[in-house]
Amino acid sequence: MQVSKPQPRVNAFNRPFWAGCNENRLMIQRCGACGRYVFYPRVCCPFCQEDGLSWVEASGRGKVISHTTVRRTHHDGFNADAPYVFAAIALEEGPCMYAQMPGAPVDADSLIGRSVHAQFVAHGPDLKIAVFHLDNPTQPA
Repeated sequence: MQVSKPQPRVNAFNRPFWAGCNENRLMIQRCGACGRYVFYPRVCCPFCQEDGLSWVEASGRGKVISHTTVRRTHHDGFNADAPYVFAAIALEEGPCMYAQMPGAPVDADSLIGRSVHAQFVAHGPDLKIAVFHLDNPTQPA
């Protein structure tokens, strides 16, 4: 029996992010006052505290800044994926996102600094989620 993966709580603040994922677009916020990009979705800018955040499409490109291999999951819905690489990704626009990296070598010494790009995969019946893939998967780790 396959167990469903936990689903996010979609609300008024994060709905544009999830709608973008379903359209294969990585949406993040940008502050109209200071111009900085923001992720995760918020009601005001964490840098200048202004409330003029708008949604923009990010490039979906970034670099791995940290990673781990998950061998024992914390939810049975992810058991079929294990082992898998879970990473912190610094987006070109600045913010950090955390996501799975399907196809990344689970026994790599280090993926830090490697270039990645976002793709969108099914995460539930009506939801896609962003994951990141190595730009050059044959490059030695």
